[in-house]
Amino acid sequence: MEFILKCLPPELAKLILRHNISKIEEIRIRCERQTILNMGNIEIILKYVVNSNEIGKILQNMCCNSMYAYQNQIINGFITLPGGNRVGVAGNVVYVDGKVSNISHIYSLNIRIAHQIDGASNEVLRYVLDTKNNTIFNTLIASPPGCGKTTIIRDIAKKISNGIPEINFRGIDVCIVDERSEIAALDRGVASNDVGARTDIIDNVPKIIGIKMAVRSMAPKVIIADEIGNSNDANIVNYAVCSGVSCLFTAHGNCMEDLIKNNEINKIVNMKLFNKIIFLDEKIKGKVKQIINI
Repeated sequence: MEFILKCLPPELAKLILRHNISKIEEIRIRCERQTILNMGNIEIILKYVVNSNEIGKILQNMCCNSMYAYQNQIINGFITLPGGNRVGVAGNVVYVDGKVSNISHIYSLNIRIAHQIDGASNEVLRYVLDTKNNTIFNTLIASPPGCGKTTIIRDIAKKISNGIPEINFRGIDVCIVDERSEIAALDRGVASNDVGARTDIIDNVPKIIGIKMAVRSMAPKVIIADEIGNSNDANIVNYAVCSGVSCLFTAHGNCMEDLIKNNEINKIVNMKLFNKIIFLDEKIKGKVKQIINI
């Protein structure tokens, strides 16, 4: 949070610091509109209007004055900051030859604050653990955006990696394929978040490459990755499962009907690669709404 505040106009940072920053989940900044803090079920509208020059400067600061270095992230609509915080970027999309080449004239930034919450996975974990075999079931955790999926899988990684003595669960080797540097938030080889003593991290690489690297080189018992549903994800999930590795992934969707509208996830479901699909409650973070056993 300290890095984010330094990137903002000083007056805006002062206004934010008047509130409990540990509770902030999102900072919504829109051109010529008041800044809004999202604190779970509470929304706070600040009396600060950001202009287009300030938005450009904020993004420049967040990119450490090297927008070019973040260009591949920006064209995907986000950048990842230290600590696993992610900033969504919206504006005029430059579309060339069927591909996004840039986002210019930035209109808004959605700064999503990552939180490490010990115990965030307590309810979900009991459905995920395969205590008989001292591993986890192949599991997909689904919910709409902003319901705490990443926080939950981060906590699961930490617990199964360290071991859970209360239930005689021995710590196991975990590999996190952290495509957007949000789960472990690796910073120059050091994880900003605690993901456990037996966890390896493959950072800043597409899942289709990172999962193969994990299986071939790190010999994990469990692979964890965020947000599947892109092209070829069915093939790479199949590759991991058929290699004898247990998998934990997340996806966007509020119900089974939502998931199967995604062609890649529909393939995975039909291939019966998951043992369980867990839907989270969209209103209460960490609460399980529905479990589908496959």
